[in-house]
Amino acid sequence: MISQPAANTPDGPAADGPLDDGGLGDGTRPGGAPSRGTSDDGGVPGRGAALRRALGRRPNPRALASGISLLVICTLLTAGMLAPVPYVIEQPGPAIDVLGEHEDQRILTISGHETYPTSGAFMMTTVSVDGGPGYTVTPAEVVLAWFDPTRTVLPRELVFPAQQTRQETSLQNASAMTTSQEDAVAVALTELGIPVTPNAMVAGVLDDGPAAGVLKAGDVIVSIEGQTRASTEEYQQLTGSLPAGERIDMVVRRDGAEQSVSVPTEEVDGRTRMGIVLARGYDTPVDVTISLADVGGPSAGTMFSLAVYDELTPGELTGGQKIAGTGTMDPDGTVGPIGGIRQKLVGAREEGADYFLAPADNCDQVAGHVPEGLSVVKVSTFDEALHATETIASQKSADGLPTCSS
Repeated sequence: MISQPAANTPDGPAADGPLDDGGLGDGTRPGGAPSRGTSDDGGVPGRGAALRRALGRRPNPRALASGISLLVICTLLTAGMLAPVPYVIEQPGPAIDVLGEHEDQRILTISGHETYPTSGAFMMTTVSVDGGPGYTVTPAEVVLAWFDPTRTVLPRELVFPAQQTRQETSLQNASAMTTSQEDAVAVALTELGIPVTPNAMVAGVLDDGPAAGVLKAGDVIVSIEGQTRASTEEYQQLTGSLPAGERIDMVVRRDGAEQSVSVPTEEVDGRTRMGIVLARGYDTPVDVTISLADVGGPSAGTMFSLAVYDELTPGELTGGQKIAGTGTMDPDGTVGPIGGIRQKLVGAREEGADYFLAPADNCDQVAGHVPEGLSVVKVSTFDEALHATETIASQKSADGLPTCSS
């Protein structure tokens, strides 16, 4: 979702001075009236000779040098304003109703448990970032963004690691989104008393990595070299301890069935790598699928949890209200801070949200930047987010709920 702002070209006033003849050679302006400063040899005696002497003069070297210098300066300035610079621009992205569809596909699909009708909206909010790996912004775009209160300019190294490629960024975002979805589902199911068991899963595979064509996103790791581990981090440590360049025997669960695979490896920064990203997952008796193409990152966890809880419980949790929000969701139900909250507030209001659930740790960035007509409620846990939603649904307002100014 990278957009580049269109260049603004100011329109200057039309010239209102006299027009030159353009070399017509007839010595007249339109309409036949004689034009000043033009003459053939047959006009006032001596003027033709003076004109020939003037045309025969050699150009002034100083004036010529000044003209060339001015042209070079203008060229350099123009090139400088179009040259890429190491900044990123954050601006409001779309607010997406998790209870609805995205790109003609239903976002939330649940099987293995009874579901119930919903109404209103749980809107996850996003930020569009220009200037990430594989993309560039120009000084002109940066200057325009500085004067736009809905956008933020940041040095690229504060947002993306140095030397990170476009594919690595996409894979990282996909991994963060996968972990966010898995944790959000686990929190909602745990709240309902449905058992969940942690596992380690493949969130993504580098297109040109050793594991390409062998492992797939969504594979659940059963064992590596015959050894099982309790967490993603422990499997990463096990893989890093094995000899680089040799194949690793693994058992994975894919589409519900276990299968054995032999995965090539390579050495990267002194460690053994397969070219995959692992994420925390869960085994549950309820199958929950969240489909969101071209959207990455972990910040939608809070809204995912509320949407899953809504569909698995009788009644309409929102009471028909449009509630937007953001925040990561930890496995223990803690709502964590995120980036770009000012842009998310703007995007939510533009999409018609009346209420916004904001992480308490982001309140210092919210105060003074709330769009007119949007009520912001601060939350620190899933239980607080659930209580806020139920209160908004019942009283059709956020009165009495904690805000970022209280």
